[in-house]
Amino acid sequence: MPTATPALPAPAPAPARLGEVSAPVQVVSALDVMSDIEVLFRAPRRSCVVVHDAQGGRVGLLTRHRYTEVMTGRLGYGRAVMTRREVGRAADWAPLVLDAGTSVVDAARAAMARDATVRHDDVLVPGPSWSAASTADLVQALTSALADRAARDPLTGVLSRAHLVATTTQWAAGAVPGTRRRLLLVGLDVDGMAHLNASAGLDAGDDALRTVASRLCDAAPAGCVVGRIDGDAFGVLVLLPAVYDDRATELAATLGARLVGACAGLPVTLRATTSTSLAGWADPGLLLLEVERGLRSAPRASAPAGLPTRDRH
Repeated sequence: MPTATPALPAPAPAPARLGEVSAPVQVVSALDVMSDIEVLFRAPRRSCVVVHDAQGGRVGLLTRHRYTEVMTGRLGYGRAVMTRREVGRAADWAPLVLDAGTSVVDAARAAMARDATVRHDDVLVPGPSWSAASTADLVQALTSALADRAARDPLTGVLSRAHLVATTTQWAAGAVPGTRRRLLLVGLDVDGMAHLNASAGLDAGDDALRTVASRLCDAAPAGCVVGRIDGDAFGVLVLLPAVYDDRATELAATLGARLVGACAGLPVTLRATTSTSLAGWADPGLLLLEVERGLRSAPRASAPAGLPTRDRH
């Protein structure tokens, strides 16, 4: 089974943790003199340095803005006064320090809760070596994280139906026309949910759906996207290379069997149906319609009499 190679790939997951946003930062001694730090700030992208007080066991922050402010002084004589002063005299000894595992949402919230005078200072991240996250990078990561969260099904973490359809539409318009490639949509229905919910409870059913979603993501070829079509149904979207019709049919059957097999051993079973577009042309609505028709027409295991059925999420 060849891997998918979409011309318009799905966006990479948004950074979720502060450690994914932060970058290594220079550490200087509190006993260094201010004139020595000027060389460091000549690097255009350096926004701050970490100041280490070995004697007091403290860690501080000196931002580019703070350095410039101190060296300028109120009357413009700062450089004459401060050039031979120790860096520790100008450092902020109460910077915001957060663990690398802090979510970008919590990090942004903590950063914005600071006093206005330091609200836009970098956030320090401890570790084997210090790193820092700028406010701009943090806000950008927060925006991406919120957008990514809105695009995903809250229970399983895969794409929501709306965003699976949007991705199908994007690929159909940008990756297929003018080529011999085609779209393949595999629909997978989770069978046995009513039995599982009745015997083990709804939490067990939710756990099963999360496990199914995780296994589908692991089993899907690189470049595919996985989404939740309905309460118990998932979809895997693939951009096939230029192949003849019989080869496309073979690839669809192979991938469907592969995805179903990846979920073997669970307290539920999967049934797969596929829909493949024509070479060089794809109708997103038709692909989804054919898959949903296939899932509805396939026989479903019936629950024993009197057992409750599962509410859709």
